[in-house]
Amino acid sequence: MKRILGLLGLIFILILCSCDDHAKNQKTQDLKQTLPPNTTVSNEAISIYNINNTIIGKIERYGALVLTDDSIIYNKIPKGSVDSISEMDYYRYIFKTKENIKLGTVKHWSYEAKYDTTIIDNSLYMFVTTGEISDITSRTLRLYKIDLKNNTMSVVFSETGGFPYNSMTAVGNKLLMVRVIAAGGSELEEYNSETKERKILKKFDFDDKANTGEAIRQITSDENTISLLRLKIDSDGKSKLFLDVYDHGMKFQNSVDVSTISPNSTDATQSELRQGVSNFVVTNDYIYYANFSITRFLGKINNKSLRPIIEVNPEFEMSSESAKSELSGLFYQSFGQKNDLYLLSYSNGTIRKTTFNADDKRYYMINISRYHDKLLITMRYKDPNTGEELEPRLYYISMSNLKFSAATVR
Repeated sequence: MKRILGLLGLIFILILCSCDDHAKNQKTQDLKQTLPPNTTVSNEAISIYNINNTIIGKIERYGALVLTDDSIIYNKIPKGSVDSISEMDYYRYIFKTKENIKLGTVKHWSYEAKYDTTIIDNSLYMFVTTGEISDITSRTLRLYKIDLKNNTMSVVFSETGGFPYNSMTAVGNKLLMVRVIAAGGSELEEYNSETKERKILKKFDFDDKANTGEAIRQITSDENTISLLRLKIDSDGKSKLFLDVYDHGMKFQNSVDVSTISPNSTDATQSELRQGVSNFVVTNDYIYYANFSITRFLGKINNKSLRPIIEVNPEFEMSSESAKSELSGLFYQSFGQKNDLYLLSYSNGTIRKTTFNADDKRYYMINISRYHDKLLITMRYKDPNTGEELEPRLYYISMSNLKFSAATVR
């Protein structure tokens, strides 16, 4: 029987260099839970509110959401409720017209790396895995393209046995993808969205048996640079993380040891350094890092050294962005009673803070998807003692309508 993999995707963190380094305390992008075997999964009906707490729409979805400039891209189980997911529908909800447009169906669906969904021009790209995700011989990784102009969905390429947790970033009209290779090691591949050409830019060697070598954990870019997060494991088993910076022509600029991202006070520092990375942003020497385990970091690079600029915890998250903002980074305290949000200016490093609450202040933020000034905030509430739950809500608001003020940071 197929495994229920929509919510279990992040649990199967297939760590390239160590199968024993599975993520601890994993979270899905908007649900803090895991699913026991043979549990029925269902779509969720959820209302969309504006900043005045007025309902402006409704969707029936399964899993995390992606915000575009005028719509929501979301998944939906075709039969509504199933014991095991065998296929997944993709939809687009248009805010202005309130239309729910079906984009396509993925058969034998098992996982989507929504944390790295990327927009180039009028197209959205995403990695989707089909088949049995834990079996390299029976799973297939596909790069899908959603045409936001024509509301169509198509496969760009597919790879039998492909790694489900590959990462990508956009540089102009090119999609740069870090791909883990089944035979060992990883590659940085470029896909030109205009010419449809693919080529390998860099290769990194890793010996799975000896558990030594180099592997690329994540990739990100800004208006001037491309940044690779490189894990290196020496023959003595010691791990280090490096930030390798290139220009847009892939000319090497510099490398910085960022191993201090992982807290030195824990006994699991080496394990944390080896974890898969779910969110990674580098802009103007400001860096945000979140792995599939418990480590979160927000800091700045100065003279090839890394320093934190604010104290964070495992619930400190950055809003997901299908199109990266060049001006600021938005962060939030998920599952927090105060519903705090932080806005970091990439130009001068100032941090401003605000809160966002529903009319019922019991609601707390679970997830935020951002598209420039627009935000889509998922909010929930579950009483820790009685288990009472409020109906989940989506808030579609403009960030400019929030009142940020100067925040005190370290």
